[in-house]
Order: sequence, then structure tokens, then C-alpha cells
Amino acid sequence: MSLGTANDLGARATDSDGWIQSPEFDLAFFILSPIAGLAVILAAPTSVGPVLALAAATLIGGPHYIATYSFYFFDDTAAYQKQRWIAYFLVPILIVAAVGVVALFEIPAVIVVVVFFWNTYHVARQSCGILSIYRRRSGYSDVRHRSITNFAILSTSFAMALAHIDWYPALNTTLLKISPYLPIVLSRLTLGAAVVCLAALGVSIVHRLRNRSHFSVAELGFLLASLLLFHPYLWVADSNLATLGMLLGHFIQYLGIVWLLTSRKLAQGGGSKGQRLLSKIWLDPWILLPSALLIGGLFMIFQINFMALTIALVLLHFYLDGLFWAFSRPVIRNAITPHLTCGPAPRAINK
Repeated sequence: MSLGTANDLGARATDSDGWIQSPEFDLAFFILSPIAGLAVILAAPTSVGPVLALAAATLIGGPHYIATYSFYFFDDTAAYQKQRWIAYFLVPILIVAAVGVVALFEIPAVIVVVVFFWNTYHVARQSCGILSIYRRRSGYSDVRHRSITNFAILSTSFAMALAHIDWYPALNTTLLKISPYLPIVLSRLTLGAAVVCLAALGVSIVHRLRNRSHFSVAELGFLLASLLLFHPYLWVADSNLATLGMLLGHFIQYLGIVWLLTSRKLAQGGGSKGQRLLSKIWLDPWILLPSALLIGGLFMIFQINFMALTIALVLLHFYLDGLFWAFSRPVIRNAITPHLTCGPAPRAINK
């Protein structure tokens, strides 16, 4: 499953008219991946619906959560992680301990609120990150346009997620305890923010087109997919099903981007024992696929019998992703960016 040499990758990325890997790969793993969630939602009323939903949530969701830990085995960031040992090693332990305390004292309201809002932010931020790669492949680097686009994705995601808070009884009840007006205020504020940000995005896109900036099909497709990712919250009354319908696209996108990064980064092999093991797992389909199924099966057992452990893994994924994909840090940026925007990029337009 090797992707070839660095030069091959550079040529492939440059010649693909904005695609991160290829039209087939990008459509399957990034742009059209939310269709998988829609399929599960539509199958829900049938006899296979519940089984399909459980399988999708665990067999795809489980590997997605565990894939995060691959970043601990990259040699070029190992020293940086040890330098920031509190963030990378101590805080994760504290998160697990906090979940244990919440479970021990049976105060699930805290978990409900934290998971819902952090999950919404986390998913939306992933969309922003992948879209930034497409934007760079299109040759556009306007910082203002990037910020406007990110705000549009974030505000739209929250507006959809909070459009029908009453369809999410656990969250709605918790918010009502804080204030009887809080749910409706949050819903209307996020809707207003989304309208303003989408209008600003429209103006920014028009400005970009008037400047004759290249807007690739790949970038436009992923932008639309990102803005619509949370649509299940608008029409699926079952909050758990709506969340799963939204998350499936996110799961597939995450697995696709991590596989792409790891395969490119470790294509030449070598390094420490940990990195060589990581390379063998991700690059050999005869190891990768059985490992994913095993992890998914274990995650299914955890979700059924050990919910606190499942929640801990979810929260760790949210937290660690904020560290591992922190492109504002030069060490992280240098370790990841070249492998996702490899090769001579199209001429950037700097504003």
C-alpha cells in the first residue's frame, strides 16, 4: 500500500487539480463520506437498522478513536512530546481520572454537556483543517478568507446541532436546569451567527472569484460537505441516530487523512521500533484491516459493558487531536504539513 517516493507524491498532488490524493480517494474518504451516515439513517426503520448503526458506530468509530495514538510513535515529534510531558502524558491521565470521578458519583449531566459541545467543535475543526489543505492545493492563502470560512463552518455546525435541542432530552434537561431560557437563546444565537458568517463567506468567495483565483472542484466539494455535515440534526428526531449520522462522515474522513499522512510519512520505513511497528500496521493491508476489525470489536464490547471507558477514550481523542494537529506549533507543522501538501504547490496568492 506504499504511495511511492516523495517526488512521485509531489507530482501526484500537483497534477491532481487540487485533490489531496486523487479524485477517487478524496471523493470516497472526504467529500462523499457523509453519505454513509445518511445511509444508516435511512436504514434505521428497517430490521437491520439497529445492527447497522451499532456496527457503524463501533467498527468504524472505534478505529477512528484509537488511530489518534499513532501520533505518539512518530520519531520527529517524540522529543517535543517529552518536552511538553504535562500536556501529552499527564493531562490524559487526569482526563481519565475525571471521567472515573463523574462515573463514581453518578453525575452524567457533566459528561452530556462536555461531550456534546466538544464533539461539535472537534468535528467542525477537522473540517476546517482538511479544507485548509484543499485551499492550499488550489493555490490560495488569503488568511482573511480562511478565517471567514472557518467561522462559517463552526457557526453552521453549532446552529444545526442546536436547532432542535428538545430532541436531545439529556442535554435539554441539563440546560433548562441552568436557565429555562438557555436552550432557545443558544439556538437563536448560533443561528444568527451562522447567517452572518455565511453571508460573509459569500462575499469573500465573490471577492476571491473576482480576483480570478483558482477555486478547485475538490475544494468547493469539500466546503459544501463541511457546511452540510450536521444536517441530520435538522430532521432526525432521534438524537443518537442524528449524531451517528453526522459522525460517520467524520469517522471516515479522519481515518482517511491519518492513513494518508502515515502512509506518506512512513513510506520509506526505518526509525525507532515504535515507528517501524506503526509503519507495518498502516502500510500492510493484511495487518491494518484485521487490526481495525479487532479494535472495532473491542470498542463494541466497551460501549455495551464499559460506557465510562468508552467516554474516556472519546474525550482523550478530542483532547489529543488538539495537540497532534496543532499546526500553529512549528514542530507539528513541519512534521505533518509537507506530507499532506507535498510537492511544488501551485503559486500562492498572498494577501
